[in-house]
Amino acid sequence: MKFLIKKYTALAVLGLSLAGCKKDFLNKINPNFSVEATFWQTEADAVSAIPTIYSPIRSQMDGYYGAWSGYQMMNRADDMWMLAGEGTEGPTFYVHFLNTATSPTNQFGSLFTGVSRANTFLKNIGRVSMDETKKKALIGEASFLRGMYYFLLAANYGDVPLRLLPASDPGELNKPSSPEAEIWKQVIADFKTAKDALPVSRPSSEQGRATKGAAIAYLGKALVYTKQYAEAETELKALLSAPYSYDLVNFENNFMETTKFNQESVFELPYNAYLGGGGRWGGDEPNGYLGFVLPNFCGPAGSGAWFKLVPGISMVRDFVSEERPAGSDTRFDKRMYTSFFWKYSDYETGLTDGKWFGDHDFDYFWQEGQGKWIMNPGLVYPDINTATGKKPGRFLLKKYTNFYINKEGSNSHYDNANCNNNLRIIRFAEVLLLHAEACAQNGNTAGAAADLKRIRDRAGLANKTWGSKDELMTEIIKQNELEFFFEGHRFFDLKRWYTPAQMKQILVNNQQQGAENFQPKHYYIPIPQSELNTNTSMQQHPLWK
Repeated sequence: MKFLIKKYTALAVLGLSLAGCKKDFLNKINPNFSVEATFWQTEADAVSAIPTIYSPIRSQMDGYYGAWSGYQMMNRADDMWMLAGEGTEGPTFYVHFLNTATSPTNQFGSLFTGVSRANTFLKNIGRVSMDETKKKALIGEASFLRGMYYFLLAANYGDVPLRLLPASDPGELNKPSSPEAEIWKQVIADFKTAKDALPVSRPSSEQGRATKGAAIAYLGKALVYTKQYAEAETELKALLSAPYSYDLVNFENNFMETTKFNQESVFELPYNAYLGGGGRWGGDEPNGYLGFVLPNFCGPAGSGAWFKLVPGISMVRDFVSEERPAGSDTRFDKRMYTSFFWKYSDYETGLTDGKWFGDHDFDYFWQEGQGKWIMNPGLVYPDINTATGKKPGRFLLKKYTNFYINKEGSNSHYDNANCNNNLRIIRFAEVLLLHAEACAQNGNTAGAAADLKRIRDRAGLANKTWGSKDELMTEIIKQNELEFFFEGHRFFDLKRWYTPAQMKQILVNNQQQGAENFQPKHYYIPIPQSELNTNTSMQQHPLWK
């Protein structure tokens, strides 16, 4: 995103007051630094402050443990296996549901950094002299981002402090937690503010900034999460027609650098490794690294990656359980060919076996990873039927790798050319499935069926009918599982659809690592002790006390 990834002027001491000596001749403002008293003067000041509100969420890609404590924080369900043998800190909690002294730092602090920056903006924007329409749009953008941060805080931590002013304001820093329901109310209010203020579209120079469609999608998602289905259906339905032109695209195009900001993209986080110069891992400084490093973290051995993740056993089972109708050009659900690497000739005919990362075939990558497979004896994929019997399942993670760059070692983040993909946050497919869920819950079976048909048609699945809400929900649950494999959805879907006991049984049945350790408290991530030490009025979530 050109607007956000420029080397903006950091608001290093924004919100700090000049205090200390009472002598007037000492109370001087240093003209070399921006401070709250002098910064909020012009439209350029306000516009340059917006990127600082976006930047904390970028840390999902930040650091060696970025995927442990960032993106992987969202992937703690049965769709992924975290391979043993390298880095035990992350798997301890996010995979095995065990909280120990070595559990990694999580995103609590960076999410509240985003909240605080949004609050600073919203507090001070009224002082800026600028066009009122532009000002309203910036207020909507800051409100959208605060809503997004609080959405993640509510979904992951539950009860957290509700701050609507900067942390530096009196009474804000040391503030008790509010009930989760109150946080969700604020999330919904912020997205409604954003919906009313943001533009429907952005020029190419502003790609990646929030739009009205992104605000409506997030609003609908929050309403579904809080089971306000009637309002959710109404809000999400707006995105199915003009002035919005969202649509499903070739599934593969949602995961390639060359097809960023396509027609299915509602909101995505842009990355550009060539901008910034703060080293591999980045951070929040103006010259921080802005690269997309998931390929390095999750790609197969032999591709330049660390090979830490593979598809869960149940994902393979569920993908192959519904074969495509007779006459189809592929045997399986089309999404499976973007989600996994495998040797096509093992299980079907008519397709040429793929070659990747320097024209290596699947057998090469499977052999390169044998050391990790030996350390994970419980990871055995189901046998797949072939024309002559069954063959052992062999599958590796493809989604979010650089499968489209056929160059030796092209999953390695040490080459900037490999780190310029974007992270798709909300795709139109999610809008359809959220709308389908709201319709099903409201008794609108025709509306739910129409959404499901669009999802299934793209996957190449046969036409199907559903006669009841329960049948529709069963299909919606399955399509969410397959559509959003490794996109950070599965854990939160299970959490809102099932009781803790039911969720645990699903994890056990699907052979999730550490499923036997799952307890009701694992619906949430515990607030880090360092944060509780800093804010002594904040309470740990009741389930973690």
